[in-house]
Amino acid sequence: MPRLRCFDSVTIGILLSGCAAGLVAQTPGPPSPTSLAVVDENSLAVEGARVAIGEPGREEISLLTDYAGRCAFTLKGDQPYRIRVDKPGFYEAVVDQADPTIHDLHVTLNHVQMVLQQVSVAASAPGINPEQVSDKSTMSLQEIINIPYPDSRDIRNLLPFYPGVVQDSSGQIHVAGSETWATLDLLDGFDIRSPVSGNLNMRVSADAVRSIDLEATRYPVEFGRSTGGVVAFYTGMGDNTFRFNATDFIPSFQDKNGIRFDKFVPRITFSGPLARDRAWFFDGVEAEYDDIYISELPSGADTNHLFRGSNLFKVQANVTPANIVSVGLLLNGYHSPYDGLSPLVPQQSTTERNTLSWLPYLRDQYTFRNGALLDSGLGFVHIHDEFDPHGDTPFEITPEFYQGSYFERLKSHSQRIEANTTLYIPPRQWAGRHDFKAGLDLDHIGYSERTDCAPVNYLREDRTLLRQSTFPTVADFSGHNLEIGAFLQDRWTPFSGLLLEPGLRFDWDQIIREPLLSPRVAATYSPSRLDGATKLSAGVGLYYEHTQLEYLTRAMNSSRNDTYFAADGITPRGPPLETVFSAQNGQLHEARAINWSVGLEQRLPGSIFLKANYIQKRLSDGFTYVNLNGPSALSGTYQLTSSRQDHDDVAEVDARRTFAGGYSLFAAYTHATAHTDAAIDYMPTISLLGPQQGAPLPWDTPNRVLSWGWLPFLVPGFRKSWDFVYTLDWHTGFPYTSINANYQVVGAAADRRFPDYVSFSPGLEWRFHFHGSYFGLRGVIENISDSKNPLTVNNVVDSPQYGTFSEFEGRALTARIRIISSKK
Repeated sequence: MPRLRCFDSVTIGILLSGCAAGLVAQTPGPPSPTSLAVVDENSLAVEGARVAIGEPGREEISLLTDYAGRCAFTLKGDQPYRIRVDKPGFYEAVVDQADPTIHDLHVTLNHVQMVLQQVSVAASAPGINPEQVSDKSTMSLQEIINIPYPDSRDIRNLLPFYPGVVQDSSGQIHVAGSETWATLDLLDGFDIRSPVSGNLNMRVSADAVRSIDLEATRYPVEFGRSTGGVVAFYTGMGDNTFRFNATDFIPSFQDKNGIRFDKFVPRITFSGPLARDRAWFFDGVEAEYDDIYISELPSGADTNHLFRGSNLFKVQANVTPANIVSVGLLLNGYHSPYDGLSPLVPQQSTTERNTLSWLPYLRDQYTFRNGALLDSGLGFVHIHDEFDPHGDTPFEITPEFYQGSYFERLKSHSQRIEANTTLYIPPRQWAGRHDFKAGLDLDHIGYSERTDCAPVNYLREDRTLLRQSTFPTVADFSGHNLEIGAFLQDRWTPFSGLLLEPGLRFDWDQIIREPLLSPRVAATYSPSRLDGATKLSAGVGLYYEHTQLEYLTRAMNSSRNDTYFAADGITPRGPPLETVFSAQNGQLHEARAINWSVGLEQRLPGSIFLKANYIQKRLSDGFTYVNLNGPSALSGTYQLTSSRQDHDDVAEVDARRTFAGGYSLFAAYTHATAHTDAAIDYMPTISLLGPQQGAPLPWDTPNRVLSWGWLPFLVPGFRKSWDFVYTLDWHTGFPYTSINANYQVVGAAADRRFPDYVSFSPGLEWRFHFHGSYFGLRGVIENISDSKNPLTVNNVVDSPQYGTFSEFEGRALTARIRIISSKK
């Protein structure tokens, strides 16, 4: 790939409203302001870019671009001057001899590309943004490429390397103590959560992701119906250079009872122009084949061969200079013959799972002559899921493990049609500067489900029958929901250094049928304005949740009949006890959270950036089922109510140092608590039994230390083309609940914990050039200390193996090879 030059990334367009017919002696008027527009290589506006104006002999002026990528300044002299523009995730752009007679300028910032060689244009370094009121943290392409996170085939595994983000044993993400479905997961501005469960199940190739934004508090009202924060994935787009990248096209192996095949996960991206300077394409495809091996299971029944794939195809066309249209299509496929295989779940008791999902979407941006910008999008998420048991032998739950064929066969379809539009209004002056934006959201969710349940047998330790659950035949069911939202937000700068961001959101949906108003306000104060030394932030807001449909589907699964047996396992102790799940929409309220926070950002000596944040979140009116027969009853009618309350508190402090060449070190400590007054999640099928009680949530981690980075490998002869990379993660072990063979809670819920999790993973990466392409070969020793870090535990007090941990992480050597090629 050719070396980049500074002026390759800067284009200046000149528009003159008039010209002089000759030189006429006159009294000079006031100097005219200069307007600067900052766009990326595809002509999209770049918001929040840092602009420095340097006139000869004068102090540098610092500015930030607004929603439309614009800012304005007035020159004090008539000499050529210097413009420097940068933003993390982009290469810095510099104009050394700008003409002071030109009053309408355009500067292009190029996104950082996946390159391994040194380039003459430096990537912008992270700093303090005084006009960012939320606690937004961004991982740019540099972090996505360089942080050696485990199982890098799944971009979700990178998210726990944000402080305050926890990944549970199923791979789902929890932001600031929240349920996974309470976090709004976006791909290029579209909600990609499951329409029913709310889980983040759709996948995109890690090499297709350009940046990831995380916001846990003080996030603006445009992000509605989520109490847990926002995770926004932004994917790449082609430019005027043809680019080809390939990663992990060599299979990996593992040492578990001998050397065996582990996985093959090739990823390929290809992008370039369709019409230079007018239209571009991007395609990111990944395929995955895993040989999952569980050493605790018998030979011949200890593996699962998993297949997964995804493809994201995008096109952007600049129809006119004022109208930009982009379209995309994300496809996902998943096939797992023995889904859920673990030391406690043998092959026969798993299910064969097949999932197909897709998301086509369209986005249009139109810029009006007065500078207003209208951004509109339309997307359609569709997910088809099937779970099929193996055989038809009786399904039995022993105090040690499952056995027999899984009891439930399930087929489901769900879809979400989502439309959104946002109008960015040009700045207005009234007691300071105001930047307004207003928007509308419209979602329609539909789903259908078919289930078929066989009996479930609960066995004692001596393998006699303790309880049998049977389920009546359930007719296919379906449902839908319509969600409407609108918002208005202002960014008010009454004077230099102070920014206030008030906002109001309105929401309504077809199930709850209550008008919901969400007022929020946040502010930042930067005593030293834009020199990036200090920033104070604070905010408080009311956040409403979306209607969690999974709770409603439990009532559609109807009932369960439980028959208890005497010690001989044959004689019933009485007639079957019926358990019914019921939901009445008119009696429900939408879950809401009061979220307030304070934050401090400070630049320390040595260009170390310190960040501290405290979040307190109080959620009320959450969905939970309540047994109307009393807290001690093990059967009866479970009514869906809005009575759950959660308390989440997060205090974190982190520090970051960025070095020349883009090298970086990061470290953080987080103290967090996630508690609920409804720790037992009652289900119509297999469910914990017993009185409801308060306890820590399953992902509660009071203490956590996190660090990652990449540096030159400081060994003579290796520094130029070798890098040292690492991750370090230590946190308190997750809580778990003790039960007996009947699945009744024993003692206090979540009163036991897994061992502390410890993982230090160092590695080396070698960068080299071969036959016109650049290669990166990385080797990482994951969990080099060989800490056990178990994933499962026997929590049945009736078992001699109670409290025994299994499925240990152990030490592993992983490798990654990447090829990067480009052509003008």
